[in-house]
Amino acid sequence: MRKQYSLNKGWRFDKATEGNDKFSGYLGQRGVEINLPHTWNTGTDNFRGLCMYQKVLKIEEEHQKDHIFLEFLGANSVCRVYLNDKYIGEHRGGYSTFRFDITQVYDWKKENILRVYVDNGHTNDVSPLMGDFTIYGGLYRSVNLICVPSSHFDLLFYGSDGVILQSEVDENDNGVLNIDCHVVNGEDLFLEMEVLDAEGIVVIKSESLPENRKQTLIIKKCEFWNGKSNPYLYQLTATLRSEQKIYDQVKLPFGFRQCHLNSETGFILNNEPMKINGVAKHQDFSGVGNAITSEHINKSFELIEEIGANALRLSHYQHAQEVYDLCDQLGYVTWAEIPMMSMPNHEGVLDNAKEQLMELVYQNCHHPSICFWGIQNEIAMGGESLAMYKGVHELNDLFHTIMPNGISASANMYYVKNPSPLNFITDMLGYNLYYGWYYEEIEKLDEWFDQFHKENPGVNLGMSEYGADSNLAFHSDNPKVKDYSEEFQSLYHEKTYAIIESKPYLWGSFVWNMFDFGSDIRDEGGTKGKNCKGLITFDREIKKDAFYFYKAKWSDKFFVHICEKRYVNRSDEEITVKVYSNLKNVTLFINDVQVGSLEGETIFSFKNVPLQKGDNKVVVIANQNGNEYQDMAVFVRKDTKDESYVFVDPNPGLNVENWFTQEKGELDFFPEGYYSIKDKIGDLMESKEAWRVLEEKVPQVVKRSSPGSPITLMWVFDKMRNHFSEEAILEINSQLIKIPKK
Repeated sequence: MRKQYSLNKGWRFDKATEGNDKFSGYLGQRGVEINLPHTWNTGTDNFRGLCMYQKVLKIEEEHQKDHIFLEFLGANSVCRVYLNDKYIGEHRGGYSTFRFDITQVYDWKKENILRVYVDNGHTNDVSPLMGDFTIYGGLYRSVNLICVPSSHFDLLFYGSDGVILQSEVDENDNGVLNIDCHVVNGEDLFLEMEVLDAEGIVVIKSESLPENRKQTLIIKKCEFWNGKSNPYLYQLTATLRSEQKIYDQVKLPFGFRQCHLNSETGFILNNEPMKINGVAKHQDFSGVGNAITSEHINKSFELIEEIGANALRLSHYQHAQEVYDLCDQLGYVTWAEIPMMSMPNHEGVLDNAKEQLMELVYQNCHHPSICFWGIQNEIAMGGESLAMYKGVHELNDLFHTIMPNGISASANMYYVKNPSPLNFITDMLGYNLYYGWYYEEIEKLDEWFDQFHKENPGVNLGMSEYGADSNLAFHSDNPKVKDYSEEFQSLYHEKTYAIIESKPYLWGSFVWNMFDFGSDIRDEGGTKGKNCKGLITFDREIKKDAFYFYKAKWSDKFFVHICEKRYVNRSDEEITVKVYSNLKNVTLFINDVQVGSLEGETIFSFKNVPLQKGDNKVVVIANQNGNEYQDMAVFVRKDTKDESYVFVDPNPGLNVENWFTQEKGELDFFPEGYYSIKDKIGDLMESKEAWRVLEEKVPQVVKRSSPGSPITLMWVFDKMRNHFSEEAILEINSQLIKIPKK
């Protein structure tokens, strides 16, 4: 039988500062003692490069006749393994399970030194090549030793358990279980399949020879996995055995469900329409980076349960197996995806993406919760190309070769226009749209949806990302874009979600993001190294007001919540008190005096609430079925406005409006008929002279650009404001405006 042992304890770790991964010799007292999971990117350490892990590997003698495998559940991003200075293998990809066979290398007569090199430095082929999130390095998930008899399920088949399981439902509501067993040395043995229902009762059993690796089992009138209402799971036990002995065994949970998309009515689960009320999440957690434990995972799911979401987008890469298991058990309709964030015309990128896609699917296709399989996210950031379209088609075709009945998905960005081929490749389309945050006004989103649907009525469309950053230190009575106030974030979500709700043809949406997350490229809104679009803080300790807006929309657990509690100090004699609740009637008291009651849904605004000098206790109460629900806040009226609540950008970066307050005007900075930083990257690239200026002045921008990019150079400078001074930008612009357009 297969036996598994944890190798998480007793490692030594050091950064590989001697130049490359060929340096050897036992670390001894160098480095530090660590246990797994581990990342070196915690706190402010943003090092991206090569590090080494080393330990003495000791295997019990009872396994001398077994096949022995090292199992890595996640190593970011490139991992090379040596045992006793002999090269074992390399894995290129930071988020999936992979294994190496060390049977022939392990020396039973001496001490064995296991050396693992992990490199999260930039590559030309391993996705993600870029992204607005920290590329943490490390052995950040568990490492295990697996010992099996020479006859076993193939542990080297794309990191899977060697048993590939896909389920479907036929026209008579029977469950159809398609099983593909990959067996090593299975001669003279047979396969035994046993399916148990949720109560542990055997519902079907079969035996066959290993050469009949593909089998189909029928469970008549099966129980459906039906999301949050009934996340019903079966279990398959696959056994490789003889009459006298069990050689290997794999147990996999699974479920039966039907998923469909309709471009007019949205997502359909088991013949019932279901609006996706989803949140997206990264895997990292404050203080530990991506080296999370079950405790961190469970804390995140407790909060997702509280908000009342029915779906999860697990962004932007393969998450831990434990996460997908919880999605199954808790009933979340799930979007899983590979880290395809950029697709330059480089053959290695596509090859690596295909490898990561096969690992994602083969390791997870038994999960009934995964209804959508993402193959690209915002790859058009640098422009579109024929090679890009071809690459996405190849990924989509590969996915459907493995999962003929699966739903492929992609997430496009604002710059992808309605007729783009990128909108017509996958089965499901999401758009990441930030109207009212990065561009234009929130209200323009309404017009965008209707125009897209009018032009592309057959596309299964939804919202895969939307959000706004907030810093809990900043507050405003008149919130506006980029003030980073908690109040603007709430207002943004109120307005955006109202538009989403009004479109019956959308499959739904995923809020970006459930939690603040690490992004080492960011220094924005008074926060460094984090993307603060989360509804909850990075440490999962503070729920922002916007969290309670969605809880009021989605949850059936009654509550009331007073907004703007962190906006304590006020200077006005009267204020508006906003309340979120999923109850229909709420009553407000201030300093124990009833102010009034309001009836409505979700948002209750009590206007002209008087404040006395000093402390004011505000209480809101609602009653339902004999139970009372209340919340309290304290507002302090001051003589003057508290300026600490106002965000002042210490590095405003590119402020074109200020240029025009100088002696020169717009035509001086951007003369007609000449290039400037207002031009698109794709247009600048077509001018050899203009591109030569950029190659000299901003090679880091040139390196990440693709032909046809619709993004302006001004937009790039604004996004990278912490890397370029206004003087440097003005100098580049002054050189570009000397170059006439042909």
